[in-house]
Amino acid sequence: MNKKTNTLKGIFFLFLCCFSLNNNAQNKVLFVKDVPVKMKSQSTYSFFIGYEVEEDSDLAMDISGGSNKFWAGKTVPVAKGKGVFQFTISTNKTPSPGKGYRVLVSVRERGGDWKTEKASSIIRNVEITSKDKVVTDDATFSLATPTSLTSREKFEFEINYKASEPRLLQVALWNGGQWIGASKNKTIQTGEGTVKVTISTGAPAVGNTYRYVLYYGSGAGFPNTNIVSKELSGIQITKAVKTLTLDDLKEKSVTIAINKNSSELTLPIQSSFEFIRIITTRGQIIKESKNTNTILINDLPKGSYYAITNTDDFYKFSKF
Repeated sequence: MNKKTNTLKGIFFLFLCCFSLNNNAQNKVLFVKDVPVKMKSQSTYSFFIGYEVEEDSDLAMDISGGSNKFWAGKTVPVAKGKGVFQFTISTNKTPSPGKGYRVLVSVRERGGDWKTEKASSIIRNVEITSKDKVVTDDATFSLATPTSLTSREKFEFEINYKASEPRLLQVALWNGGQWIGASKNKTIQTGEGTVKVTISTGAPAVGNTYRYVLYYGSGAGFPNTNIVSKELSGIQITKAVKTLTLDDLKEKSVTIAINKNSSELTLPIQSSFEFIRIITTRGQIIKESKNTNTILINDLPKGSYYAITNTDDFYKFSKF
C-alpha cells in the first residue's frame, strides 16, 4: 500500500510540475503513466490520469475496438481545478485478444456526452493479449508537452520511445479535421531514449481545436500504417506575443499633442481598443484601460510617455 501511495504521490508531483509551466486556465487531460500498448484481456483496467478543468466537468474513459467491436466506458465527475487519480474501469465481458483497440480519456461538460468533449488523450492500435507481454516498441509525448502556446513558425516536441529495432517517428498538427503540418520522419535506433522532432507550419491561426498526433512504426506504409498512434486534443494556440523595445517605440511612435488641462488621453483611428497601455520612457507599464479609446492621465507626473494599443499603434505624448 505504501509503495502504491508513494507512486501516486510521485506521479502527482511530476504532473503538477509539468502543468505549472503553463498558468493559463485550460481544459486538459493526460495519461501521466504510460499505458501499455499490449494489455492482457481482463475485466478491470486502471490508468493514472492527470487533468485540469476550467469548471466542474466529467472525465470519460472508454476502451473500444477489436474484431468484436468491444466497448466499455465510465464517467467520473471532477471539480474545477487540477489533480491526478487512478481511473478504474470495469467491463461486462473481457475483450477478445487482437489488435486495433483504442483507449481514450476526455474532458466533457458536466452531464454531457461525446458531443461536449473539450479535450482528450487517445491511444490507438492497442493490442489485447491472452497473457502478459513485455512491450518492446512504444512512443509517447513527454508530460511537459505544452497544450497552450502562442502561434509560431515551428513547434518542437520531446518524444520518449523504446524500440526493438530501428523505427520511425512522426508528429502531425491538425486543427479539427484539417491537416496543418507534420515533422519529417525521425529515425530512431534500437533501445530507449528521448528525441526531439520539429514541425514547420507557418504561424497557425488562433484557436482551441488543435490536436497533436504521434505516429510510431516502420515500413513503406508509414505513417498511415503504424505500430501505435497517440493523440492529444484540445490544444490551444493563442496570438503571438511581440517583443517591443524602447528603440521600437522611439522609431515607430507618432507624437500627439494634448491640452495641459486635459484629464485624459483620447486616441484616434478607432472608437475602442482592447487595451491602451501607458509606458514610461524607461519601459515600465504604469497604466492600462480596456475596451475604450481613452485613458486617464490626470494622475501622471509631468514628463514624456508612450501609449500603445492592442492593434500595435504607438504614440508619444508629454504631460505638462
